[in-house]
Amino acid sequence: MMEKAEQGAESAREHRWDVMKKLASAMRVLLIPLVIVFYIAVLLHNLSESDRRSLLLQQASNATDKVHVSLKVVSVDVARAEFTARMQISLAGKIAKDEFTPAVNLRFLVNAVSGQQRYEFQRGDRVTPVEVVFAIAGEPNRYPFDRYQASLAFLASKPGQAAKPPPAAPAKSPSFFQRLTKSGEKETAAKTPAAEALIGKSELASHAPVPISFELSASIPSFKFEGEIAKNAQEEDVTRIQMNLRRSDNVIVTSLGIQLMMLCLALSMLAMVLYGTIQGKESALAPLSISAALIFGLPALRDTQPGVPPLGGFSDYVSYLWAESIVAISTVIAIWTWIARHRAKNAEQVTDPTVAGQTPKSP
Repeated sequence: MMEKAEQGAESAREHRWDVMKKLASAMRVLLIPLVIVFYIAVLLHNLSESDRRSLLLQQASNATDKVHVSLKVVSVDVARAEFTARMQISLAGKIAKDEFTPAVNLRFLVNAVSGQQRYEFQRGDRVTPVEVVFAIAGEPNRYPFDRYQASLAFLASKPGQAAKPPPAAPAKSPSFFQRLTKSGEKETAAKTPAAEALIGKSELASHAPVPISFELSASIPSFKFEGEIAKNAQEEDVTRIQMNLRRSDNVIVTSLGIQLMMLCLALSMLAMVLYGTIQGKESALAPLSISAALIFGLPALRDTQPGVPPLGGFSDYVSYLWAESIVAISTVIAIWTWIARHRAKNAEQVTDPTVAGQTPKSP
């Protein structure tokens, strides 16, 4: 009976082992198609990546005489807190001889952060494309989750005076409760900073505004753009655009992957050094050479992150500085382990005369 029980247990173990081998082989067979499907899905997803990060903003004008502004963002410089756009101005209506030649003197204002802010287009002179630099505000040290804002403003005008609005009807004297409420509103408004003005009152004294239609396009591989048309009641004739920028999804995923890679390399190096130190007396030269190579390899790996700012950002405190510190500590441990082992070996050779090449004297 005991022999039959042992044979039954042995056959059950063999059966379980066969099932596990078949399951492992099936998983290996399924793993390759899953990897291929995942690879193809990532490629297909990135075919339309530019559509998800690009911006196309348009505003039409029903006026017959108008100025059309076409803006294309060509570069973003986070270190200088600015981005550059190529601007093309075209004309329509009675103010144009043709699409790019004004029939009247035109003045165009733009809130550029550097370079020319006012353009004078004389009658009969051809309007040529120009590059305009706008300011952006943000915190680059939060890479890869840094965000930036930019405000664009335009005004086109021609010689003449703007039509004055009709005079407002005389207002009734407010009651005591209304005067008390308005006083509180004035105090609140006084605490709110005024919006940045593109023009002064004297600017429109001799010039009448011209309606503007525009088309803004922005597509930079490392950034995702969002924007909207901003309204300002104080400057109804000024066209304003509010833009928001952030790193694209591909940049965020790539940066996080590189940071995780640095941490994994550093922790693996530390585990290798500790295992070699605790277990046996194997040579410490192998982990020492690898750790020394990583000390100089991690900075190069960090710089492969797309658009990474100089050293000292938030992401460096998340991964790079810790990884570099762990590798440096591992190198020091490997060096002193090698010194201690060779010192012990030399001490054994001195105490053992047979190892030192001496023969003991017979009494």
